[in-house]
Amino acid sequence: MIKKVIIGTTVALLLAACSSKETGNNNHQKSIEKGLDAVAENDFAKAEALFELSVEDNPNDQTTKAYLKQVLLIRQANEDVGNDKVEERIEVLKKAEKYEKGSKVISTKAEEQIKSLTVSKKTEETYRQLFDEAEALAKKANYKDSNDKLTTLLNEDLDNYSDIQQVAEALKKINSAEIEKKAKAEQKLAGKDEHSTVTQPTEKAYDPYEWAPGVKEAFEADLVKQQYADSVDTIRYEKSQVYNNQGFYTVYAQMDGVEMYVVTVNVKTGDYHG
Repeated sequence: MIKKVIIGTTVALLLAACSSKETGNNNHQKSIEKGLDAVAENDFAKAEALFELSVEDNPNDQTTKAYLKQVLLIRQANEDVGNDKVEERIEVLKKAEKYEKGSKVISTKAEEQIKSLTVSKKTEETYRQLFDEAEALAKKANYKDSNDKLTTLLNEDLDNYSDIQQVAEALKKINSAEIEKKAKAEQKLAGKDEHSTVTQPTEKAYDPYEWAPGVKEAFEADLVKQQYADSVDTIRYEKSQVYNNQGFYTVYAQMDGVEMYVVTVNVKTGDYHG
């Protein structure tokens, strides 16, 4: 009788253990399935929590650990959202995509994000190039052409490129102010011309682009001193605009043997900017 009782008790304990193990396995599997569902919905925070529960239920399951690592990599890439970190984000996502023993579902999500970031990066490069071209035109006082490019840029969807949008809007305002200033100066000059007396034939005509005495020499010496030019001989001038009856030259010079735009200078005062 005692022997029967012992055998009965042992069987009951074994059945209870099997039932507990089966329940644990069920919970483990359900956590994995729910985690993959969360991935499909792009809820990677939820997927991370579910995979962590699954690993706790079965610490020896290397596959689930791989799933968890993939999700952690995707979340890391999604946290590094700076425009200057696109390359780093893509590299992290590639690790998630190619993770050994990883889930194809998670790999596909990583691949989708890589493609999206690549397209975004190329779009940003196109927008920045357009702005750089507009900025170069503005430096040469070609304000209208610069604004035409800026208008094209600002007509694009720049919701994800707020830094580009801000500098483009700021430059367009500066250009517009310069255009208005030039127009007013020309109108004022035209009005003066209408009421001015006839210049005597013996009197030298006023040239807005003629350097005031000593200004050019002082300007060029300062340019070399400030290391904006290798030497005076490398300095080259192009007519830019006339404002308040004073001529402005766009100045180019060689620095370390390479010619580039340097400044814009007032030939009457020697004041320059750039």
